[in-house]
Amino acid sequence: MAEIELQGMQELLNSLTDLGKRGKRIENKALLAAAKPILDAAVANAPVKSGKGQAGLKIGRIKSKGDTKTVLIGIGKGDISEIFYMKFHEFGTSKMPAHPFLQPAYESKKAEAIRILKEEFRRGLGL
Repeated sequence: MAEIELQGMQELLNSLTDLGKRGKRIENKALLAAAKPILDAAVANAPVKSGKGQAGLKIGRIKSKGDTKTVLIGIGKGDISEIFYMKFHEFGTSKMPAHPFLQPAYESKKAEAIRILKEEFRRGLGL
């Protein structure tokens, strides 16, 4: 599972905190929007047999821990959903080498994700 983390940018975070619930909505909307191109790239790169695995890849719920927010994209090592087998492709097994599709998607789209974060923050703050 690839992650996008929102850290630092203390002035921006302080401004969003000062806005209360509205600030949290802006943060969450920005994170979800930034995760979308990464998910799209992961789906495009995912192995296809029936298409069920690709369709099951998702953007997870936003989690907060201290000043850090994370959003999980795709499928994690501990995922026990209907598409649990996709983690075998991403991470490999003792009998099968890894054929990553999530990490390359993250690497190829992280600059776009950061650009989207900035745009969404500006839009949400009316800048």
